[in-house]
Amino acid sequence: IKVYFKDVHPKFPEGGKMTQYLEQMKIGDTIDVRGPKGKIHYVGCGKYEVQKKGKTHRVLGRKIGMIAGGSGITPMLQVAADILKNPADDSEIHLLFANQTPDDILCRDIIESMVEMTGSTCVHCRQSYTT
Repeated sequence: IKVYFKDVHPKFPEGGKMTQYLEQMKIGDTIDVRGPKGKIHYVGCGKYEVQKKGKTHRVLGRKIGMIAGGSGITPMLQVAADILKNPADDSEIHLLFANQTPDDILCRDIIESMVEMTGSTCVHCRQSYTT
């Protein structure tokens, strides 16, 4: 994770609050994540339309970070497939996903073919629970 520290960039004097928080975490610490808030539509070539409070905002982002667990992988794969099928789309995708076991991975064959097609690296994260 790239950390945006406080007082480094004049346009962002507070830095990135989330990345600074994550930077301070210790191994074994946890966070709760939810979202996205609003509706996000991938238009293509790094362009998005985000609906928030009844308004549509156009956003550009060539580096896409996605986090998913369990069946949440399916919408992420839709975006990845759309990017990969368009040779003009040079967006960079980072996908972190987790399941309880490797056998629980939905669409595993699709994920593996995307990895093979792009020459990417795929690392599976396993959820662990302590009682």
